[in-house]
Amino acid sequence: MLQSTDKNFFSEQKNLNGPTKKILITFLLIFLFKFGSSIPLADVDNEALKKSFLQMENNSIIQAISMYAGAGGKTILSPFSLGIIPFINASILIDLVTALFPSLEKLQQDEIGRRQLTFYKKILTVFLALVQSYFLINTLKAYFYTNDLSNFAIIALQLVAGSLIMVWFTNIIDKKGVGNGTSIIIFTNIVTSIFNRNLFQNFTFSDAIILFVLIGLICISQMGRIPIPIVSARQLAFLETNKKNKISSEVELKNSTLLIRFTQAGIFPIIIAANLLPIFSYILGNNENSKIFINLLYYLSIVLFNYFYTTVFWDPEKISEQLRKSSVSIVNITPGKQTITYLENVVKISSITGGLFLCLILYCYDFIKQILNSYFLNQLSISSLIILVGVIYELQKTIRAMYKTVL
Repeated sequence: MLQSTDKNFFSEQKNLNGPTKKILITFLLIFLFKFGSSIPLADVDNEALKKSFLQMENNSIIQAISMYAGAGGKTILSPFSLGIIPFINASILIDLVTALFPSLEKLQQDEIGRRQLTFYKKILTVFLALVQSYFLINTLKAYFYTNDLSNFAIIALQLVAGSLIMVWFTNIIDKKGVGNGTSIIIFTNIVTSIFNRNLFQNFTFSDAIILFVLIGLICISQMGRIPIPIVSARQLAFLETNKKNKISSEVELKNSTLLIRFTQAGIFPIIIAANLLPIFSYILGNNENSKIFINLLYYLSIVLFNYFYTTVFWDPEKISEQLRKSSVSIVNITPGKQTITYLENVVKISSITGGLFLCLILYCYDFIKQILNSYFLNQLSISSLIILVGVIYELQKTIRAMYKTVL
């Protein structure tokens, strides 16, 4: 009996190596990323850049560096300063093109096609990294010791190489770590940026209440779902029999539901919109007159991308086909075109409602910030907070699922 117990114990410990190993790999890659971020670029006056960094936080490019590369600590410019911005932009463009052209959409149906799309994203990442390196160097060239073309080229190559290494890290986290490497890297950068800026140095009780309410609203936006009652062919036959015999069968439908989240794309609409916000500021100018138009474009981007990525994750035609193959149908909806139309309407309503709710959170935050004029609220980025809560929510689900499978 004792030997059997010991055998089961060691068997469970061996099984735990799966999820535990994935978590350790993720932490190792995060450590390597933060270590690389502490290495300054050659021929850059990082001390002078660090002193003026706080005054430059309203600069659109600096905002991007802060969110996606964790700038603001000991080193402002490092090989990882571009972070994964080029890869995110490349992914957005490829996803948009794929959605517009059916020939490219077919590539997502098999493993070889998905690898080909990933290859296209990496090629486009190199190009966008070169473009964004140019804008970054042009913005901060006053802090370089040598302002010649060869030095700019070397710095650009370092930035591009660092961006590609970041893509490699995220791919390893996706395949061998806990998954969703892009979100985890951004999460790490935001947390680092919060501690570097001493965000909680003047934290008050009213700030705590507002923070608690904001986190609650964000959790509601991430967890809100529309339940769609479904029934199997066997249940339909059961219902028909009971209908003839005039027997109630409501119990049979209680646990059969198809759930569609209001933010099916998770935090990606916020990430993409936050990525576009510096571009809007750069084009329209960061002043009081253009602030209203920038905010409107920002809110519109959130709603549009939430709708776009919801339709990507929840294609009504594919879902209808999967239901048909599983001999399952939506209650009171005829399989086929009527099911597709019904799902299209539900997806449209849920995605637009979810996007508008996120915009409402952002607007309420801006309104409260103007009234209270709190140091904490003025320094806090609500987009970063939404990303933090969203990543934590998805991460705890992933880790619980991994250990639940083992135990």
